[in-house]
This record gives sequence, C-alpha cells and structure tokens, in this order.
Amino acid sequence: MCTVSFVPTADGFVFTSNRDEDPKRAASQLIEEQRGDLMITFPQDAEAKGTWFAYSDKGQFACVLNGAFEPHKRKENYLMSRGAMALAYFDYPSINSFTEAFNFEGMEPFTLLLYNGGHFCELKWDEQVLHHRTLSTKEVYVWSSCTLYTQEWWLDRSLLFKEFVARQQPDQKEIMHFHAEHLPFAPEALQARLGSAQPLVNVPVVTTSVSSIAQNARGLDFYFQRTDGTFHTHKSTY
Repeated sequence: MCTVSFVPTADGFVFTSNRDEDPKRAASQLIEEQRGDLMITFPQDAEAKGTWFAYSDKGQFACVLNGAFEPHKRKENYLMSRGAMALAYFDYPSINSFTEAFNFEGMEPFTLLLYNGGHFCELKWDEQVLHHRTLSTKEVYVWSSCTLYTQEWWLDRSLLFKEFVARQQPDQKEIMHFHAEHLPFAPEALQARLGSAQPLVNVPVVTTSVSSIAQNARGLDFYFQRTDGTFHTHKSTY
C-alpha cells in the first residue's frame, strides 16, 4: 500500500505496488470473488479480509494507499475499511458513478488509484473533501503513502524510479524487481516522517509483497510476489 508506480507501455501499462505493512497482515493467497458480472482477483489482507490492490476480468483495477496529504490521527472506529472500499468500487459501472454515489463519510483518509476503460484517476479523501485528479496513461507516476514517507522521500524515490525507466525501458518483471530491491520500506523513512532524532527499532512494518498488473495485447498479467519467496500469477483475457 505504500510505494506504487505506473509505467505506460506500447500495449498498455505496468502498474506495481509494494505493500508495507505489519507482517501479521501479509496476504498469503489470491482470492477470486464474483461481484455482479465481474470476477475480481485480489491478494487478501490476512487480518481485515479486504485488499489494497484488486482487478477485474474486464480490465479495471483499484489500488489504495494509506493517508491523503498529511499524516492523520487515527480514530477508534471507521464506517468501512479502506480495503473493503477498494472492492466496493467494482460494484459501480464507472469511476464517475462510484465517486458520485459512494458514501465516503466516516472513511479513514486514503489515496485511491482507479483505472476503468482507459480512464485513470487519483482520489484523495482527507475526511472532509474528496479530491479528484485525472491522470494521463502516457506518463510515469510514483506514489508513496504519506503516513510512512515524507515529501522528500517520495521525491527521491520518484526520481530514482523514473531514471530507471528512462534508462532501461523495463518489462513487468524488471519493474517488480526494482520495487523489491530499491523501493522497499526503510525504517529511516518513518524516522524522518516522525521527526525522530534517534533511529527507530523494532518497527512493526516491512515490505511484505510486491504486486503488479500489466495490460497487454492479450489482456492482463497479474503477479503477486511475497518477500518470503511465495509467488502467484494470474492471467486474464478480455
């Protein structure tokens, strides 16, 4: 949920997400769930049973990151988990219908990246306002969760990744490898986020997996790689 990239390709795109989380919540398998006329595939959060990254057999996807613009103080209860919201997106025929009809009140702040039929957008909810930004499918993007990374850390990672893409023009597996090797969670990032003068120890956060979806001429290729070596792959044609 914490470092995400989008890379346009000749046939579509490669969209990749690192999950930086408590290892107790690491997903261990891919779930397939029928929602209306769509089959949704996603790695399931072992604790909350939602997800941070899901896609449909018709080519839509949703990816959620914690936080909007700034770190926030968590409340004891929220109306719905952000992982459940990511799945609820597929109950709507379009991004606009989702943003117009879904009740975001009572949700914890989030950044939600949505793709549907060539339309790509970023939604940020700050507990007061839903901020909508239309994204180009021809540009390279990098996001980092504001709850773990400062603006400076995000900028450094963004520049590093964009230089890698421009230099190498990588394929999906090379992008996943770069995410795992060069963009994993670093305790120093959280230290900077918290403004701590002392190094942090026993931080209950690691990069538990890297997930990636690629749109190509055949359809979609989805890869889910846990950092313990467990690997899942799923292909969809449409």
